[in-house]
Amino acid sequence: MAAALLGSGAQIVPGSATYIGAAIASGFFSGDTTIFGQAAGVGGVLLTSGSVNNALPPNNSGSATQNNGVPGSAYLNTLIPGTTLDASTLTFKVTLDPGTTGLEWTYVFGSEEYNEFVNSSFNDVFALSLDGTNLALIPGTSTPVSINNVNNGNPFGSSGTNSAFFRNNPQGTGTIETQYDGLTTVLKSTALGLKPGVEYTLSFAIADTGDSSLDSGVFVLGGSVKSAEEDAVPGPLPILGAGMAFGWSRRLRRRMAPIRHQLN
Repeated sequence: MAAALLGSGAQIVPGSATYIGAAIASGFFSGDTTIFGQAAGVGGVLLTSGSVNNALPPNNSGSATQNNGVPGSAYLNTLIPGTTLDASTLTFKVTLDPGTTGLEWTYVFGSEEYNEFVNSSFNDVFALSLDGTNLALIPGTSTPVSINNVNNGNPFGSSGTNSAFFRNNPQGTGTIETQYDGLTTVLKSTALGLKPGVEYTLSFAIADTGDSSLDSGVFVLGGSVKSAEEDAVPGPLPILGAGMAFGWSRRLRRRMAPIRHQLN
């Protein structure tokens, strides 16, 4: 998964990539045209607090969920009130190429907690961090992206918070091709003032908060972990590790194209 995220200007430190979480909670996506809005279709890595199956279209449920029975994240517990469960975390180290002093990555957060549990204690949380500093922030602020920090209110349409960065995707009528009932707009994390040759630790993590019900997921665009000085948008990501796909992958490709998932 780490290799699928890497773009130009950075290199993965060999042997540094680790994944902690349920196998069903993470995987690859490809062929997306609506989550990231790229007409040619793009792909990347998906980390969830439940199952990658529950991110697939169509949106025919308002409460897709899976309890994996795995622990939460001590790091994510520091970001929000409450206790996390069902965490999935991808961590790897990178070094920057000569002449590179910045790093960026592009992502979208989505959840089944929208819109019914906005402003509740079930505030599923994620972090995209560099050396322990969370950079999944609302643009222009130091506020973490989360359900309670990016929404259009509860009930929907009332007293939204940072609603300019929220997209509603209601069951049955939503046009974004995922099961999730709400998503952020396409967001970017940027870290500047870095040094070439120094090892930096990236950690992408997500978890349920308060209980193990209703899945959330963070889509990280393939090839987008790259030099912040570059603006190129990566093209479609090929399906990776096809030999490791579980038996359900062929059935889902027929029934739920264009987004396809397979486990890491």
